[in-house]
Amino acid sequence: MQNITNDTQILLDLCGDEGLYLIFDDSVILPLTKEKIEKASTEFWLDSSCITDSVKQAAEFQRCDFCPLKKIGGLCDAIRPTMPFLDDIDKYLSHNQVTSVYSDGQNNLMLNKTTMQEALKYLSVLSLMYYCRIGRFYWKYFLGITPVMTSKQIAYRLYLNFYYLNDGKPRLVKKALSTFRDQIFITCSNQVKRMNLVCKNDVFMNAFVNTQLITEILSFNFDKAITEQFDSARPSKLEPLSLQKLVTV
Repeated sequence: MQNITNDTQILLDLCGDEGLYLIFDDSVILPLTKEKIEKASTEFWLDSSCITDSVKQAAEFQRCDFCPLKKIGGLCDAIRPTMPFLDDIDKYLSHNQVTSVYSDGQNNLMLNKTTMQEALKYLSVLSLMYYCRIGRFYWKYFLGITPVMTSKQIAYRLYLNFYYLNDGKPRLVKKALSTFRDQIFITCSNQVKRMNLVCKNDVFMNAFVNTQLITEILSFNFDKAITEQFDSARPSKLEPLSLQKLVTV
């Protein structure tokens, strides 16, 4: 069987739309593009038979207490990019290996051999950035973040955005970060509880746990962490070329 991950042109042809593509060992591809997620979530939302009454009434599936739509009730919007794909994904375990391909829709691909729980962090971050009613408030702070970044990379970028958008004033940065961290931690915790009600395996739950790590990283001494990050990226010492060494004998 042909390994399609070794052929760049095939990957470009198959992974042209923006989003995530999961490629399994048998070369089966599960596309999780933005367009497919939006279409699937809309169809799922409109089909009342997709969610049982017991799930709809469960406290875990209601909106968070600080959600701006809490008063009108209804199911949490953050589940929209995950629920339609339960049948396709819930048969896998967190540690199962998969090749993830992220496409920006402009023929730029990011290829990574990883675990299912790490790959599906894409959906959990996506639900946070574009579907969660609170997460959407922070759209400016998500500038420059892609769902395939590591938790630490996302946390560093978030901090720099918070720093800039709060004019670099330590008190404002600390206050804004604290509110964001508390709200997102609760949101991710609730997502884990929701997935626990409807999933047979642990892949979706652990994907949200991995996303929750972002809030824990943001609890660190970030001034120190950012300084260390910049220091680690400093170019190594470059010795000047000697004319004597360039002269051939």
